[in-house]
Amino acid sequence: MIYIAWFEIVYSILDFAIAPIMFSDGSILVVMVHTKYSPIPSWILLMLTGCYCFCFGASMGMFALHFIYRYFVSTGSKYLKTFNGYRIIYWMMIPVIYGLIWGFICYFVFSPSDEINRMLKNKLMITFGWEIEDIVYLGPYFHQLQPDGSYVIDLTAVVGVAGNWIIIFSSLCAILYFAIKCYWKISRLMKMKQNNDSNNLKNLQSQLFNALVTQTVIPVILMHFPLTTILIFAVLNKDLGTLSGISSITIALFPALDPLPSMFIIKNYRTTIFGYFKITKVKSASVPLN
Repeated sequence: MIYIAWFEIVYSILDFAIAPIMFSDGSILVVMVHTKYSPIPSWILLMLTGCYCFCFGASMGMFALHFIYRYFVSTGSKYLKTFNGYRIIYWMMIPVIYGLIWGFICYFVFSPSDEINRMLKNKLMITFGWEIEDIVYLGPYFHQLQPDGSYVIDLTAVVGVAGNWIIIFSSLCAILYFAIKCYWKISRLMKMKQNNDSNNLKNLQSQLFNALVTQTVIPVILMHFPLTTILIFAVLNKDLGTLSGISSITIALFPALDPLPSMFIIKNYRTTIFGYFKITKVKSASVPLN
């Protein structure tokens, strides 16, 4: 939990610092950052944009890792001990590897190019009133327009986005696999007649699982679905324009909304939070007015 909490804090700070915007123009899809009024040099902003992409990729591995751990706890697996001591580093490397792959693809494969500059120049001025020199960006250009009016598919961009989809698909497969197994295990526990201590543990496991499912639905809706949608439109050479910017908003909401299921579904957390506000309210009401 601490690992995930720190990750989301860093993700939020980075998002706030560079304020990235997703923008689609035909088969071009970029995550861009406006540089004109930023005190940060453009070359650093470009690197931070790459770090932002790293965080997005790392989140894919984070979701899978969370479900794997939850399953080990629910089943009392012998592999649970691998989360203790130095061996936890191996598990913590899964999101890092996912992030490095995603970040590498975005920073090196989807790097800025003269072709994208030429295609985006007029569209940026019409849509945002920005010069192409006022932004840094990373993103693919799938169907490249040639001087004779024909289109050529950029195989490098196709290979890059295939790598992105492999990361998304592997993450979702791991989530679904361990979620289903975890659900079966908890369902069997719910049907068993047990003593009070076992029932308390069973209820806690059920609360944790419900919170985890909700925490997975949130990024699927806010991150996976919007990005996958605009990627598909870009591959099909369909222009979403400023609508693609909705994904920038939904992705930014993720770190803020992700902790809420644990805070309000798990009884101990919920009771503590409500108790705190109740105490605060009572103290405020007891302060004498002058």
